[in-house]
Amino acid sequence: MGQGNPESADAIFARRSNIFVADKLSDQNKSQAEELNVNWVELHSKNGYRRFKKALEVLSISHEDFTGDLDTKLDEVFTHLFND
Repeated sequence: MGQGNPESADAIFARRSNIFVADKLSDQNKSQAEELNVNWVELHSKNGYRRFKKALEVLSISHEDFTGDLDTKLDEVFTHLFND
């Protein structure tokens, strides 16, 4: 959802999504998501992208843990994701 737009979180609740990925979420948005069993990922927080693993596990989506340095491996990761 949009960066710096806290109202954008309302859309996730209205659409009853299973996963919500946002730049930043308020504590209230996180609480609401958890109450509604919506898996949320806050990218703005340090290592926030790692919370995506929890969503994959809850939804029984197979995945592998990433243990490298994301900044140096990002191009390789995108190539793997979009070319497979």
